Amino acid sequence: MLIINGKLLLPTEFNYHDLRIENGRIAEILPFRSGYQDEDTYDARGSIVIPGLIDMEVHGACGYDMSDACEEAYGAISDYLIRHGVTTYVGAIDSFSEDILEEAYAAAGEWMKEDHPGARMIGLNMRGPFLNPEAAGHHDKEALRKPDQALFEKLQALSGGRIIAVNVSPELEGAGTFIRNLGKQVHILLSNTTADYDTARMAYAFGADWCGGVLYDMPPLTAKEPGPVGAAMDIARNVTLRYENARVIHPAMLRLMYKEFLNRLCLVSAMSAFTDLKPGRYEIEGHTVTKKAATALYEDGTDAGGVLALDSCLQDVLGMGAVPEDLAYRSVTSTPARMLGIFDEVGSIEVGKRADLAILDLHGYGVQATVRNGVMMYDERKNFD
Repeated sequence: MLIINGKLLLPTEFNYHDLRIENGRIAEILPFRSGYQDEDTYDARGSIVIPGLIDMEVHGACGYDMSDACEEAYGAISDYLIRHGVTTYVGAIDSFSEDILEEAYAAAGEWMKEDHPGARMIGLNMRGPFLNPEAAGHHDKEALRKPDQALFEKLQALSGGRIIAVNVSPELEGAGTFIRNLGKQVHILLSNTTADYDTARMAYAFGADWCGGVLYDMPPLTAKEPGPVGAAMDIARNVTLRYENARVIHPAMLRLMYKEFLNRLCLVSAMSAFTDLKPGRYEIEGHTVTKKAATALYEDGTDAGGVLALDSCLQDVLGMGAVPEDLAYRSVTSTPARMLGIFDEVGSIEVGKRADLAILDLHGYGVQATVRNGVMMYDERKNFD
């Protein structure tokens, strides 16, 4: 396969090149208008070619949730993601009763044993239930519980070892022991917390390494009390930042996060089952959720989950002009690849790496095509089965 006339985001430059793909890998980065010919050629004139997007937190899409525990759900979510430039993602499972969690982790682990069309799910983010009810956000408070190593180990076994990240509120009873015991097995994210700076800092000393959903469902950063955000600035190896829409994050704060967490910040969609549903009201688990173009809200006005795919989040960040282009692209490609330990395979356009690519409009940044393993999985110009 040959991609010509595109502006390529390379590790050391952002310029026009041709790109040759062979056996699912990037075979050669050629000069612009190289004259190289291939029967399978994509003309990327007027487009940007970047590494495939990597979403670290996907809860659902198209009416399906990661907890639905069925191939139909995973297939629909993965197909939706590939149409939005996402080639790799981590499935996020929220807080539910133990029987639902068991079914969800077992089914997701089974799904990941084989390759499937659409985006590639490579692991699971245990988004609950070890969270503080006082900072629960959209989580079901009745399903929340203290950190429980036995429950984690049961779910990890059911998933076939696919849990790669666990969210914990560090102020909960038993959190320190939980983090000490599991910090070397999985990534521990501090999130949904009322912790002060010292408590969060101690959790990092125990072995936590990420801050999950920085700024949301946690105390604010202030002059006298830097809180968990300040502790993350000092110690966290990586942070995830949910971008739901400009209504909930000011451009100045967005710019601050990208600057402070340079090379540590990973933009995530946290998109929910309401993503891609038509605007309207939906009844779910005893709640009424009002879905609009960029929000999904419970009846009391609280957030019901993200509804924007990662490409839309990236479009908004770039469109705001608050963040330099290279930092924005890095936060959805190379940074999450490094966080997940897969940068030797994906996350940048380099010879020998897997040909996972997203092709975007040069001006509006909309996804025009997605390549995964060197195969055109989505092309807005054509119809693919």
